[in-house]
Amino acid sequence: MTTRRAVLALALVGLAGCTEKRGEPTPARRGDQLFVETEAGLSVVDAGTGRTTVPAAPSVVTADWSQLARAGWTGTGTTLSTHRLPDGTQVTGGTLKDRLEARVLSPDGRLLALTNPSRPRSRTTLVVADSSGERVRLDLPGYLEPEAFDASGTFLFVLDYLPPARPDRYRVRQIDLRAKAVQPLSTRLKTAVPAGAEEEMRGEGRQAVYDPQRRQLFTLYTHQPDHLHTRELVAGARDDAPHVHAFVHALHLTERWAYCVDLPEPFGSRAAAGHAIALSADGSRLTVVDTTTGAYAEIDPAALAVTRTGNLPAPLDGGTAAAALTPDGRRLVVGAGQKVVVVPSSDKPVRWSTGSEVRGLALVGDSRVYVGQDGEVTAHDPLTGQVISRTQVPGLVTLRHAMS
Repeated sequence: MTTRRAVLALALVGLAGCTEKRGEPTPARRGDQLFVETEAGLSVVDAGTGRTTVPAAPSVVTADWSQLARAGWTGTGTTLSTHRLPDGTQVTGGTLKDRLEARVLSPDGRLLALTNPSRPRSRTTLVVADSSGERVRLDLPGYLEPEAFDASGTFLFVLDYLPPARPDRYRVRQIDLRAKAVQPLSTRLKTAVPAGAEEEMRGEGRQAVYDPQRRQLFTLYTHQPDHLHTRELVAGARDDAPHVHAFVHALHLTERWAYCVDLPEPFGSRAAAGHAIALSADGSRLTVVDTTTGAYAEIDPAALAVTRTGNLPAPLDGGTAAAALTPDGRRLVVGAGQKVVVVPSSDKPVRWSTGSEVRGLALVGDSRVYVGQDGEVTAHDPLTGQVISRTQVPGLVTLRHAMS
């Protein structure tokens, strides 16, 4: 989830217009919970008091940040626990045989998928557990990694790495947990993908965002040499198809189909770390940003088509891109290196500097921008960059989320 599963949101809107009215920034207060990835794992920290609400440990979370799951090896078995967020109260617990690692929670937090830790591997052990313990155990050929559950909890989407021993590409497949069978996905027209027409991706799954309204997972892929989509393979287009350097992969978690939205140049031509994807909370805006070139592309998440392209006020060279936007999508925040750019819907963009390299961004409402930095998280007024508060977080790797 810090890679493909990581859940961020952003959108970009026009720059022209009159000055936007706003009130005084709301200071950070007790109750703003920061979800931070540290060297020891995911932790929850209170931004007002600096107190650790949930101790750090390797974890997976639901897309809505309401539940967390952890798995630990005891030497004789794997202990499981699920916790309510943000207070960390344990909801369930148990033990499974063999050494397993937690990979993904179902959208409702009811199911947890685990797998054996060795990578790469020629065979994969997949276990699905719930509050009562182990429900399904599979021993399958190949190198498979759980990606997401479907909305019903009866299918598990996996990344199938090829060739298993020395993978250089992968495809998305689904496992029918009742039939215990691995199957290809369907097309957007809900037809079965013919043999030989499954997409094989060779680049990096940079980031992913989940749309709970449409029940779709949008994943940004970059650097796709000689990549062909399923629709092109089905149509027989191979040699004359345009090469794709970046696209957004849409996976429908109810209807179990996949579709790819190509991104125009220069997306994918520069470092993958400079790219970020985000979805507005109301589901109306899906945007990809390349901070190295300053390019952006807006995608209609319903039509699955690029509707607008343009450029940020200036590129943000260096570092790992991070982005977020206000719940209504009217204000975009993008950070990379030691710079943050804020683009309001009806005012000139604002650019300000941070004290160290940006390590993640998160918004609480439209009045506070939290920025992960070296050993701390700072809260800022989004339109001035003024520091509202500082929260010390030793060993911070990235800020993943914030909530009031």
